[in-house]
Amino acid sequence: MTIQELLVRFPEIPADLHHEEILSRFADVFEGPLSIAQKPSACSTEYDAGNHFYMKLVNPMGIYRLGLMKRELLLSQITELIEKQETDPNFAETLVPSDVAARELRGPGCG
Repeated sequence: MTIQELLVRFPEIPADLHHEEILSRFADVFEGPLSIAQKPSACSTEYDAGNHFYMKLVNPMGIYRLGLMKRELLLSQITELIEKQETDPNFAETLVPSDVAARELRGPGCG
């Protein structure tokens, strides 16, 4: 996945990160999980693999965007994720629990 594809897929990634070299590596290293990652609904009662990938890989950038995380910490976390995946090609699988739902389930009254 290219950085451009990542930014189109996840417009919530803050603009000040768009030119970070580490984000380009992140997009490349996590291409598979990022291609199925999707933001869970606010009323989800069970998450699927795509939701878990979103929460572990993309959500920290949203937290940073809200000002709830320092930039240095976020970049450090992204670097750590990349290093773990490069060291262990099966690392991304550990981001999803073994009893993951087949599809996202939403609670009553949720559209």
